[in-house]
Amino acid sequence: MQLDTQSPAILLIEMDEMTLEIYQRELSKSFTVFAVTELSRVFEILTNRDIQAIIIEPEIQGGQGWELIPSINSTFPDRHHPVIVCSTRDAQNEGLGGEVKKYLTKPVLPRRLRVVSLEVLKSKKISRKIS
Repeated sequence: MQLDTQSPAILLIEMDEMTLEIYQRELSKSFTVFAVTELSRVFEILTNRDIQAIIIEPEIQGGQGWELIPSINSTFPDRHHPVIVCSTRDAQNEGLGGEVKKYLTKPVLPRRLRVVSLEVLKSKKISRKIS
């Protein structure tokens, strides 16, 4: 029997390329990371990959990321993509409720982002076993 050693896949949506590279480098220690700076690639990746969680800077492309979060859930209603908002703006007042599992206000240390991502995925596995 062959063990599945592939790490969970996450989608990292970040507007600043330097921040994207720093976060991607750290997150790659625990995950397979699909990183994008353009929203046009998001649905292609979600359609073709088994993404376990999404990390997003919703201020991307003039704040279009705020609209993207509910759009992902309505486009893929059978999938559960826990969302971690990692934003330059306090995101807790955006009214996204249960769609977002964790809010982080930048600056966020890369290691902290990785730890939070691991916690969110662990919580996803636990809730899947309960239901």
